[in-house]
Amino acid sequence: MKRPAAFTSEQEALAEAVRGYCRARCTDAVRRAPADSFPADFWTGLADVGVFALAAPDEEGGGGEIVAASTELGRAAVPGPVAATCFAAHVLAAGQARSLVDGTALVSVGVPSLMPWAPIADVFIEWTGDEAWLLRRVGDVEPVETLGGEPWGRVRTERVGALDRVAAAGDLFHLAVAGYGIGAGRRVLDTAIEHARTREQFGRRIGSFQAVAHPLVNASLELEAAEKLSIVAGHAVDTKHEDARSVVAAARLSASRAAMNAAFAAHQTLGAVGYSVEGPIGLVTQRIRQSTLVTDAESELAQRVLSTFSAER
Repeated sequence: MKRPAAFTSEQEALAEAVRGYCRARCTDAVRRAPADSFPADFWTGLADVGVFALAAPDEEGGGGEIVAASTELGRAAVPGPVAATCFAAHVLAAGQARSLVDGTALVSVGVPSLMPWAPIADVFIEWTGDEAWLLRRVGDVEPVETLGGEPWGRVRTERVGALDRVAAAGDLFHLAVAGYGIGAGRRVLDTAIEHARTREQFGRRIGSFQAVAHPLVNASLELEAAEKLSIVAGHAVDTKHEDARSVVAAARLSASRAAMNAAFAAHQTLGAVGYSVEGPIGLVTQRIRQSTLVTDAESELAQRVLSTFSAER
């Protein structure tokens, strides 16, 4: 089967719409908003663009569109449970998902008791492997500080009911994480490249030094390869290819690694200013690191890739 490694014209148009909205509305104040003042107006505006409806089972959007949109969201360093909303929009019934799709509610998807976005979430979903359950919160949430500044919390929950379409929703979640990581990686890498182009040391621009230039080039190539693989994965999902889930797993892992390598290269190029939270890449690289931490889910993804594409298959 021929698999495209470029976005379609419709997906490019979607990406442009998301890019334009983020340029106009995703200010530094929005990116750095504390947990107790989440930028709700920005989030509902993003829903108006149609981003969260892409994952709904009865909508025309699909894997490719989610990759295209999420890449722009990552490039803008948009705050909020982007991938989790894609997951929830697919597993919940239309009536249950409506407030999430229109941006008036936030969702927490994870494994209790420590849940992402729990302090400000309205909907809670437990997700383990190919099973998921709608949850009811019991009692108050104990806030927990996180590396990327996202509001996590410890919360007691009760299962309300099992959810359907979990495997497919998981693929959309991983595609959203992959796209976001690629976009965020490009953001920090572009900042580092501009710094290398203009910063002088010993009478020369630092980008002329191989020790600076080569890591940036390598990181850029890794991001490009991860993006192409993510596009292929989105197409595999949309066409229901037999190996779609494994291709998605490979794309998620590739994007996470490429994003982290871009973050490392950017920090090395910017030096001390890069490590400042108030600096040009500090907040974004923290989010990249948080989203790429090794988890049981990522171990399962690696096993999925190996079982499908290993030489012994």
